[in-house]
Amino acid sequence: MKGEDTMSSIAVSIRGKVRELGYDRIPELFEKNPYMHQIYPTEESMKALTVFQIFEGNGEWFDLSKKPIERASFTFGGSEKKTEGYYITDSCIGCGSCLSVCPQSCIITTGIPYVIEQEHCLHCGNCLNTCPAGAVVRR
Repeated sequence: MKGEDTMSSIAVSIRGKVRELGYDRIPELFEKNPYMHQIYPTEESMKALTVFQIFEGNGEWFDLSKKPIERASFTFGGSEKKTEGYYITDSCIGCGSCLSVCPQSCIITTGIPYVIEQEHCLHCGNCLNTCPAGAVVRR
């Protein structure tokens, strides 16, 4: 994260398969972050810790300091990318109901069906809930 509050921060979310690596890397991590010695001042207290590694998975980063927000998804360790979020189908009638409820103004109206800019979408579902034609679906 950066910034002092939510509106000046970048957030990263990671999900995946985890394996325990054990205690051996703890001293190295404490060298990189000396403050940890204040939290775990003795070698015995350090023994309560273990290191985990996320070795396969996916995630997203969000930059909340911009309007509209920016987001991108990524995978690592051979994980397959899954398409998420909301999508406007060919059932769209171009009524504009979704436009008035989108907090990020990320719906493109240059054609029908309308298109949601995924890199700016909050995945809030407001468009899904307001669409009279049922044209918005969640992936």
